[in-house]
Amino acid sequence: MKQLSLPALTGLAHGVSDAVAGFLVVQVLMLNFLPTVDYILLYNALAFGLQPVAGLVLDTFNVPRRAAAVGLLLSALSLTLTWSSLTWGILLAGLGSAIFHAGGGSTALTSTPGRAAGPGIFAAFGVIGLALGSQLAFYFSAITIIAFVLTLIILAAALWFFPVAPTISSTPDSIFSGMNIELLAFGLVLAVALRSFVWMGAQSGEAGYSQLALYIALAAGLGKLTGGFLADQFGWRTYAISAMALSTILLVFRREALWPLLTGIFFLQSVTPLSLAALGRLIPSSPALTASLVLGVGVLLGGLLLAFVSPSWLAGSLGIILVLFVSAGLYWFTLRFFREF
Repeated sequence: MKQLSLPALTGLAHGVSDAVAGFLVVQVLMLNFLPTVDYILLYNALAFGLQPVAGLVLDTFNVPRRAAAVGLLLSALSLTLTWSSLTWGILLAGLGSAIFHAGGGSTALTSTPGRAAGPGIFAAFGVIGLALGSQLAFYFSAITIIAFVLTLIILAAALWFFPVAPTISSTPDSIFSGMNIELLAFGLVLAVALRSFVWMGAQSGEAGYSQLALYIALAAGLGKLTGGFLADQFGWRTYAISAMALSTILLVFRREALWPLLTGIFFLQSVTPLSLAALGRLIPSSPALTASLVLGVGVLLGGLLLAFVSPSWLAGSLGIILVLFVSAGLYWFTLRFFREF
């Protein structure tokens, strides 16, 4: 259980960090007289696009946990600056998010080496925080800002001074010799991107800012939280293919019912922890880069795909089946080279 205390702390920080992001994005959207699209694009470009750069830097200097704390402090600063300079506020929010996700994801990954449990705990709280923060934006007050800032500062201090024993990173000995590691890594990131495409399509087609958004976020968060433990219990490849198959069936045949949608999203997002853990086994010397490729690049590619393909394309059964079939195939191809999984 001690191994899970640091992922739990980073997970809680992840929830608050993403809550701030949701809060700021919705606040910007509510300012109709501003070029809101430009600000949203700027935030996403920084928050997701800069993650690999942050990951490379953090791996070079080996300071993921304290970098995550710095990311939280930048998010706190962004809240205080947004109302006097929206541009600087968005810039710092995006930069803080990129640094935090790379550092926090790396910390959770190395805290439970070779396991998906830690990444699952870290990832679970983000989507829930994003939904809650988006809802809080409609009840803006100075108290909300102060509460966010103080919470971010406290969590940053907790991460900075958290007593951590040295951990042994996972090694790539589970990969068959001679296999192209770059090809497997690319396949995993692409599988994540395709899942993100379906996830974002489901959100845009169903949720908006209604109460359903919170239900969807809770289903996704619970999926990520339990998915890591289930993947470790039953094996990454077995769980990935099973979860993808169940998700496809539920999302395709859900009709207008709510519970198949939520259960389908549960299984769809439950594959995220093993994606992080598997990529961490492929490139064990770069855990921050690993986190950024899954949490940043994979999500960004899914969003870019959604920008070119209408979400309505996923409303039909064939669209979901094709996308998730390819994603599941990529998981099958990449994970079969892990001997113990």
